[in-house]
Amino acid sequence: MLPIRLLVGLLLLALPVPAQAQQEPVLHRGLNLAGWIANAPRQPLFLRDFMQIKAAGFDHVRLPFNPEYYGFKLTQEGGDTSHIDFIALDRALAMADQAGLPVILDIHPSDEFVAKIQNYPWAEREFIDLWKAINQRYRDHSHAALLFELLNEPQYYKSEAGWTGLASRLVAAIHGTDPERVLIVGAPHGSDIDALPYLEPLIAETGNDPHILYAFHFYEPYVITLQGVHMGFDGKAVRYFGNLPYPSDLADKPVTAYLHNAPNLAEAQNEFADYLQAPWNADHVKARIQIAKDWADAHHVRVIAGEFGVLRNHIDPDSRYRWIHDVRAAFDADGIAWELWDYDDLCGIAPPVGATSTDPVDGSVRLVDPEKGSRRFEPQALTALGLAR
Repeated sequence: MLPIRLLVGLLLLALPVPAQAQQEPVLHRGLNLAGWIANAPRQPLFLRDFMQIKAAGFDHVRLPFNPEYYGFKLTQEGGDTSHIDFIALDRALAMADQAGLPVILDIHPSDEFVAKIQNYPWAEREFIDLWKAINQRYRDHSHAALLFELLNEPQYYKSEAGWTGLASRLVAAIHGTDPERVLIVGAPHGSDIDALPYLEPLIAETGNDPHILYAFHFYEPYVITLQGVHMGFDGKAVRYFGNLPYPSDLADKPVTAYLHNAPNLAEAQNEFADYLQAPWNADHVKARIQIAKDWADAHHVRVIAGEFGVLRNHIDPDSRYRWIHDVRAAFDADGIAWELWDYDDLCGIAPPVGATSTDPVDGSVRLVDPEKGSRRFEPQALTALGLAR
């Protein structure tokens, strides 16, 4: 017969680990998967993609999901959630589970959708109903495997308290039935790092809720990360820049060497001068990221960088990956979890290979036959992200 002390020890080992110990999600190095079920259903991802992401050293993914493409509309008629098609989302979560990758489910709707929930109480109520439906569907999904990001890039310029109010109501709706689900609340002003001070941490009865993280996005300076992009940035010359190098001390030519038909040379010169005078380099990046670290420390909360990245088709690869390296290193130094934008879109680091076609409008490369082609990480990308082995 076993001694009593040994028998008790064996019984204790057999007891289940407390749920909290089992269900703390691991978040450090993440990757956005935007080109599937977000702004438009495009080419699907496969289990091989999730396995490749895991093998590369990423420990989670952020999955943007646009419910407008899957049966949910803001209609002022009660927010009917019964017609939402969750099949693609179910499949994505199942493959991520199989690959051992926790998922941040990010509601990533159109600008019009975001404007409605900001401006109309009825739309806000329907948005809360949407989250209740999502929470109900995935209520049994492990807390270690699934996190919810309430809304991508909330706007709320000059009405920041409105976002804090909606976020608190969303948290109450979800945590009312699932208090340990980790929720992510983005800063207003499109999750700008400078808008973190407008974001009031949500307080539970016992103080700051450990199951809430606060997100910001980082694409500074835009003249590097989004140079050449022709959407947004009205009144700025960002769209007319191309091949501007990073860091700024490499920009040793006149501004006209980096411009394409800019209609306002003085405006472009001012943006160029701002870039040089910062100067934009690893030290300046670190100083900007320090804003998030200081805010988190002051409020005793955790922050996460939900997006950062560089458009790939108007900048040289070396500059692109120097910027990614410096931003990633600043996050790591401050203990801030991050998610690079993106896996395989125009900011992607795993472009399609094999039989591909190039979109004549936006220059994106897509697989002609997604089931036969593949995506392959650029070694330079993994090195910049500290993942090279």
